[in-house]
Amino acid sequence: MMRSLMLLLFLAIGHYESMAQTTERHMIAFYNVENLFDTIDDPATLDESMLPLADREWTDDRYQHKIASVARVISDMTCDGQLPAIVGLAEVENRGVLELLTSHPTIKSATYQICHFDSPDSRGIDVALLYRPELFIPTDARTVPVTISDIPYFSTRDILVVRGKFCDEDFMFVVVHWPSRIGGMVETEHLRMACARKVREITDAEMYKNPDCKIVILGDMNDNPLNRSLRKVLQARCSLRRLRPDEFYNPFARRFGIGSSRYNERWNHFDNIVISPNLVGEPSSELKFNTDSPRRASVRIVRRSYMLERGRYPAPTYRGTTYVGGVSDHLPVCLILERLN
Repeated sequence: MMRSLMLLLFLAIGHYESMAQTTERHMIAFYNVENLFDTIDDPATLDESMLPLADREWTDDRYQHKIASVARVISDMTCDGQLPAIVGLAEVENRGVLELLTSHPTIKSATYQICHFDSPDSRGIDVALLYRPELFIPTDARTVPVTISDIPYFSTRDILVVRGKFCDEDFMFVVVHWPSRIGGMVETEHLRMACARKVREITDAEMYKNPDCKIVILGDMNDNPLNRSLRKVLQARCSLRRLRPDEFYNPFARRFGIGSSRYNERWNHFDNIVISPNLVGEPSSELKFNTDSPRRASVRIVRRSYMLERGRYPAPTYRGTTYVGGVSDHLPVCLILERLN
């Protein structure tokens, strides 16, 4: 009798503890916002196509509409009712457009802080990182240029590297926007591979110095997960089987969903979030990408009707010089990190 009572008590305590344990969940997102420019001429860059008197007629009304639309997209990327903890952005012109975006009433409550540096891109488009300050405390933010020895005048977007404490854990976020395929996929592949090598150089140094640091690489790679820049050079694997400690995992590599952008009638998955292997596993007292979660609960490509053209494709802001009025020609991607409290 006593043994039965003890067993019942043990089971009751275990049930209470499991009920009392809560799961903390945070969203990491990336979004190429397609030419988020202000309407002011910057004499240091080739921004002439995005001015009020240009063929595109980029007016203040259109600019304000774009800001409101991007803010709406971010507000729709919620996790447990909370706005994303981290948002990587591509194709932003300067800090001013980011300040206007983060102060928009739709997302102002997140009090997003900004990591941004001007980069040598000829048109003046940069990458940036937005973060909620109660969750992430940066300790170091810098940019790393990509150079190619046999192309002395080559320039592209700098790599943004931000280190700090995310939910009291060591994290490094790397935001990228690799060169486009204009001129041909094969002909330009070496440019993206050079960018991938530089990212590996950065992350290898961090892994050596601080093996416990968790690394998230997010951006528009202008390559699909199975292209060589990601698969061979960055070593972002599509499978968890035999994943080595010095490799990365790309949860989008199995072409989750239909893709994040569409060009010439073909879907692509250029927008990716790649994570270090110490982020992969069952939730614990540390943040993890939960491989046991249903796939749609842990990895998402955000699609809303107002973001789409004809209900199917990402609606661009411009098609050539014709104003379409869509949010962006890319869809945002996001993943969820979890830990038990």
